[in-house]
Amino acid sequence: MMMPYAVRQQAVPSVPPGASQQAMYNSPTNSPFYGSSQHLVNPQQHHRQDPMLSNRPLFRNHSTSSIVPNHHSTHENLLRRKTPSGTLPAAYDAAPMEYTPRPNKQILLPYQDEVLTGHHDCSSQGLGWADKTMGQAAHPLVPQGIGAGSNVSGPMFSTEWSPQSNGQFLPDDSMMDPNLRQFLLQQQQQTVPPFPDQLWMNSHLSGFQPMYNPITAPTASCDEVNRFLMNGGYIVQNNVWQNNHYYGWGTGPSTPSSQLPQAVDNLNLNTHHGHATQNAVSDSWWDQLVGTSTSATQSMYPSTLSQETPSYHNFEHLSAFPVRVPERSALPTREKAAVWAHRAYVDLLSSIHVQQRQNADGTGNTISAKTGLYPRPPKIAGLKSALRQNLQLSSGNSRHYSNLNVESPDRRKRMRAGMAGNLDYSELGTSSHSLAKNEYQFPGHANGSAGQLYNHQGYAVDCCSRNHVRRQSDTLSNRSSLASAPENSASLVTALNATTQALAVLETLEKMCIESSWTWLDGMMLGGCLAYGLGDLNQALIWYRRILEIDEGHVEALSNCAATLLSLHRKEDAEQFWRQAVKKRPSYLEAVEHLVGLLCGDHRAREAVEIIKYVEATLRRPGYLAERNISTDGTFIKSEVVDPGYTFGPKSRSISRTTPTFGLSPFVIPGSENGRMLALIHAKGNMLYTLGDNIGAAKAFEDAVLVAAGIPSGGIQALIDKILVVLKAATEGVNLSELSPNPPQTPVLLQPERAVQTARLVFPPNGELPGLRDIATGAPLKAAIATTSNSLLSLAKIFQDGMSSGGTTAGRPGASVKDILALYYLSMSLHPSPSTANNVGILLASIQQASPTPGMSTSQSGASIGVNLALMYYNYGLKLDHRHAHLYTNLGSLLKDINQLGHAIKMYELAVSYDPSFDIALANLANAVKDQGRLSDAVVYYRRAVKANPEFAEAVCGLANVLNSVCDWKGRGGIVRDGGNRDRWHVDDTGMLTDARAVGALSSGWMKRVVEIVEKQLEQGESWGKHALADETFNQFVQDIEYAENGYLNEARSQALRFMLAAWVGQRYEGAKIIRLIERASRKAVWRWYRDKYVYGIDKPVTEYRRPRVPSVLTTPSAPTVLPFHTFTCPLSAKEVRLISERNGLRISCSTLRSSWLSQHVYPPPAPPRPYLRVGYVSSDFNNHPLAHLMQSVFGLHDPSRVKAYCYATTASDNSEHRKQIERESPMFYDAHSWGPDRLVQQIVDDGIHILINLNGFTRGARNEVFAARPAPIQMSFMGFAGTLGAEWCDYLYADTTAVPTEMLRNLRRNVDVDDSIRGLSEGETEESSWVYAENIIFARYTFFCCDHRQSAPDAKLGQLSWEEEVKRRWEKRKEIFPDIEDDQIILGNFNQLYKIEPTTFRTWLRILAAVPKAILWLLRFPELGESNLLGLAEMWASKEVASRIWFTDVAPKYEHIKRAQVCDLFLDTPECNAHTTAADVLWSGTPLLTLPRHKHKMCSRIAASILRAAVPQNEKGKAMANSLVADSEDIYERRAIELASGLEYRIGGDGECTGELADIRKVLFTNRWTSELFNTKRWVSDLEDAYEEAWRRWVCGEGGDIDLKEIKPVKRSVWN
Repeated sequence: MMMPYAVRQQAVPSVPPGASQQAMYNSPTNSPFYGSSQHLVNPQQHHRQDPMLSNRPLFRNHSTSSIVPNHHSTHENLLRRKTPSGTLPAAYDAAPMEYTPRPNKQILLPYQDEVLTGHHDCSSQGLGWADKTMGQAAHPLVPQGIGAGSNVSGPMFSTEWSPQSNGQFLPDDSMMDPNLRQFLLQQQQQTVPPFPDQLWMNSHLSGFQPMYNPITAPTASCDEVNRFLMNGGYIVQNNVWQNNHYYGWGTGPSTPSSQLPQAVDNLNLNTHHGHATQNAVSDSWWDQLVGTSTSATQSMYPSTLSQETPSYHNFEHLSAFPVRVPERSALPTREKAAVWAHRAYVDLLSSIHVQQRQNADGTGNTISAKTGLYPRPPKIAGLKSALRQNLQLSSGNSRHYSNLNVESPDRRKRMRAGMAGNLDYSELGTSSHSLAKNEYQFPGHANGSAGQLYNHQGYAVDCCSRNHVRRQSDTLSNRSSLASAPENSASLVTALNATTQALAVLETLEKMCIESSWTWLDGMMLGGCLAYGLGDLNQALIWYRRILEIDEGHVEALSNCAATLLSLHRKEDAEQFWRQAVKKRPSYLEAVEHLVGLLCGDHRAREAVEIIKYVEATLRRPGYLAERNISTDGTFIKSEVVDPGYTFGPKSRSISRTTPTFGLSPFVIPGSENGRMLALIHAKGNMLYTLGDNIGAAKAFEDAVLVAAGIPSGGIQALIDKILVVLKAATEGVNLSELSPNPPQTPVLLQPERAVQTARLVFPPNGELPGLRDIATGAPLKAAIATTSNSLLSLAKIFQDGMSSGGTTAGRPGASVKDILALYYLSMSLHPSPSTANNVGILLASIQQASPTPGMSTSQSGASIGVNLALMYYNYGLKLDHRHAHLYTNLGSLLKDINQLGHAIKMYELAVSYDPSFDIALANLANAVKDQGRLSDAVVYYRRAVKANPEFAEAVCGLANVLNSVCDWKGRGGIVRDGGNRDRWHVDDTGMLTDARAVGALSSGWMKRVVEIVEKQLEQGESWGKHALADETFNQFVQDIEYAENGYLNEARSQALRFMLAAWVGQRYEGAKIIRLIERASRKAVWRWYRDKYVYGIDKPVTEYRRPRVPSVLTTPSAPTVLPFHTFTCPLSAKEVRLISERNGLRISCSTLRSSWLSQHVYPPPAPPRPYLRVGYVSSDFNNHPLAHLMQSVFGLHDPSRVKAYCYATTASDNSEHRKQIERESPMFYDAHSWGPDRLVQQIVDDGIHILINLNGFTRGARNEVFAARPAPIQMSFMGFAGTLGAEWCDYLYADTTAVPTEMLRNLRRNVDVDDSIRGLSEGETEESSWVYAENIIFARYTFFCCDHRQSAPDAKLGQLSWEEEVKRRWEKRKEIFPDIEDDQIILGNFNQLYKIEPTTFRTWLRILAAVPKAILWLLRFPELGESNLLGLAEMWASKEVASRIWFTDVAPKYEHIKRAQVCDLFLDTPECNAHTTAADVLWSGTPLLTLPRHKHKMCSRIAASILRAAVPQNEKGKAMANSLVADSEDIYERRAIELASGLEYRIGGDGECTGELADIRKVLFTNRWTSELFNTKRWVSDLEDAYEEAWRRWVCGEGGDIDLKEIKPVKRSVWN
């Protein structure tokens, strides 16, 4: 069986749909935002256990389709079918990120397994700046065609990314700390790399989607600098932007166009041009600053920033190195000093890289720098101008000059001036800007304000003291390192030069600040940055403190103080400073980003969400009301159709109706800041999803999408409708004017190559999103587009999960397949992603559509259009990433669904080859190879899955099942319950037996784990649906139930229902009771409809019989990992067995009741049976299957005056004789294997079926959703599943008193109306309830088990043989099978599959063999792997001699199997799970059978006794014989077997003549088989017809209860009317 695979839940919270599997915020997983941890040399060996930062591939929490509960409980076990949660988050499940102890404002990308050379390198340690995140030209060598690998064929789609606008390259990326690399590039380029959800460059995956992607903001200081600077260039004084906006933002955050110093755009931070060029540049640079000449070497590489504070006063050794410093008598102007200081700061940070390389461990592994955050220097007026002049003087560096682009047009300057009306921009975005009417207060914090700075020892910092402590830096002052590494002297020289220059600059700044009486804020800000860069964090605090003494609300200083405090491990103080900055100016998004990251790192996501909400509320533009399509109760609301106003094709027309207004930002910020706000809202959605708030997450993602799309009204549905209308026009090749403006009602199915054009079609001409048009081109725009794509993907995923699971943010009547596909199409067109392709594939695989969308071709004949398209999308995703394990896994699951098992296994193998620890792929692979018969391989894969994730319940239970199936019991342990009776003998890790009844015995082993999983999951399932009936939902539910029950509302009845149902609210099993009551009321509505139409002759509209609605907040429940069929051999209690079936039944019911194909009214009842009942049989086993062997004659044996059989085969024909006979003899036979549930249900309704029979139950191939839809008035089950279905959609089980003891029935048996259901549901709540069967039982006269051997057995055509002929025939067969057997040896046998044997039974068999020396035990290699295991255990538990008398043969075909069964002298049944079909085969051959009905609550352990009692003559002697073969205990079973075997004596040298009790029993069984009630199929069918007629009579009359065929009288047909 394929692993059900939707959503994985494990010991960590679900990863949000748009979040990384590894990051909650835009930070590496060991960022100080998340707390510090040890530095890792090899980050790929690191496994983060942080519950907020799971690096395990998830969901796994999903959908299976994707079944994910809205609460995302870590305790709720979910069925899995596809990949984690089926649908993937936007994140790519990549390798874990590495930690750094200081925070970083930029994106820190994870270490990846992929390298630019295109091969998998598990030893890769770092992710260079060219590590697949910044485009195909990001690597320094890519543009030159080298270094990136010649085998790289280019990107999968055009990214149009350039490495840097100025053409600069960083030092060797492979050795560079990602934190430093990012900061340096940002200083050069002013843009941060986007956080891609799988950005693809050079056919490589870029990494994964972080929880939050901040776009780095500038740190502006004062108006005297800011008013001159925009994007690093001069702004003319009459510029519209400046006059209308810029001055107002002068002391606030300027727009991203002024992101951090543009002055370094043309600095070459790599020494590609040689020292001569560099020196010339440096001299020119200095000359521009101080007007003097120098020949000093200006190095680019200072020392590594250490956690130790470097000494400023012990650098006498530096005198050997020429460094240009300003003459103390001639201080430069402020502007030139600021430029010089800025350059020195950048040089200092650049030098950290060199020192980091020197500190490498010598093995090629880079030790990451311990810095994570570098304070922002202020914006410096004239910086680019100085650079331009400098570069003009430099020798031949024209490339740098051409890329300077100081005054190039900036798309961000297109922002409309009147965005905020007449509001004063100086107030917008600040704490003085008034909030909306419902003011959102700033979230408080218990730690107080950030008024006082303290050092790490807790003492106040003396801001005036120059004699602060300076600690020696290991990397700067250790002279031995200089002497010991002469080959590195050049780099050390440059490092020391940078440090010396920084010291000189710092001294100059201090003098100038003193001269200004400490009023020069830019100088103080630069001083703090330099002190930080030199490692003197306390001195940096002093500089920032001076700024705050002048302006306590200086948000840039507050933010830099916070960053410095965090680096000093003073997290609480840092938090307070960032809180103060955010409260002072919410529009200072850099502080917001850091505060959010800090809170997330402390697992305080709820507080982080509140901060973002506060910022949104403060900055929201007055009057902006974005309509949403998600109501307060979580349902998806259809909005009025909004014409998109888009003219398509050569024709155009005017749209007169109101259309969405695109391009407006909902926040009072420049449009260029939309990307950063977008990232914050997106982060809020991710955090809310992780917190289990699906509704809030969906709203956040919707807001993010609407910001990008520029839609202020109409909500997400306006965008969806526009997409659908435009795509329909495009696919049909017509103009919009030729189509209805209303969106299509069916999905628009597109191949991937067309889907990626969606954005261009919806936002012509080039797909530019209106809300992002003001964001700078390059990385910021790419990041914003990626965030939008990710938000679309996340929103679609939530809707998809909701549609599958009945979640609270989607589902009927709400988000449909067509809506979800529209969102996915737009997401994919903005950012082609393997994750999106994966999710679309899962969605499309469920679509049943007769014909493709126009213009679409299909490649796979025989499969549905949806399946064909799903295959296309999986393959498309694999083109984007040929190593994507989730895609391979889902593709494998789809191939398995369409019976391509071999290809499915290949896909699973590829998945685990690329991700060897992907537990779900391993478990699915184990299931697949098990289906292929490769049990030993299945064991290996299951063990690997459990090793990868010991808490993966499906893998644990799967391993237990496969080990049990091959009798590999070492480590099985066992359960100590019910005084040891439930599971008597256990097996320890050494393979030896232990007694559960021994003093001090404890449960142990993997059997204990399985039972504990069941107990835990069932306990958690009790809370499913709690509080679903709250407030107005309760009243609506009561009305629905009452109306379905009576067809009208009555106040007295309403009050009675409210009183009874009020006791359910907030209690255990509330969800189960709701679904059960809905189904019971629906059943009553069908009965009422029948009475109205056929008894009273009243025709009412179908709306009078509407089906009660499932409350929108009620999710589809998960089912326990142990399935109902597995309970046969699992030592579980009666209640646990029942609850497992009930949970599976509820899951099917809830899913079906939420299905879009299910009618809102109940299905119409059939006309009265005139003259016969129409009985439908639904089965997947009308082929060469045991059920067909047993029932192949039944359908043609029905009396046509009483019953007409309709067979619905849900599997394709295998052309076996059994299938042919059923097709030939059935009055009506449908090959429905390709039908969807809706078509099958409708056919059953159209056929007027009175009674519908479920011949599968909970076995493979079942179509239980058909029964959950209730297409027939009466539904029952038998023969397919030996146990309760525990479902309201099963009215009757056909059984007998042996198979179902009456003490296992629930007390309340009427089961007719709503009140019966309410009372019956209350009975199952008690802990001591040990009943199993809630459905009514039809008790057969003899046995419920049908045996068609008289018609179909291989020897049936021979007729009745004499006893003497049978003895001789049997002896000849014995010698044929066992030619070396002695004449007097006794053959004990069992022909069951080996999974039915358990330690207690095998121990008993060994004891029987030991007591009967002349006996052998004949078993089947069923499977082959079990033979060696059982023989090994026999030697351990008994002796080699006993083990030598266990003989195995291969499994024989059915014909041979029945013939050779007669050779066995005594069939020893398996008490835990009896022989069923095999028991009938054995008894037909005349072989005596000894059985033990071990459990009253398990029908599977009692069927052999039922069959045996019907096989003997129905007289006192025959009944006594049956009783002698049905043991009451283990001891009686053992003793009786020894007695029977020891008493049998063969005549030596004879032809099989024997004496003894066994010989007598054999003769009775053989000679009476032609008259036995067991094999009288015609009698069995007649009894069944009696049962049908009595059940129908009771239904018409409104009677309930069980039916005993021994007591009923002939039915009077008149009562049917």
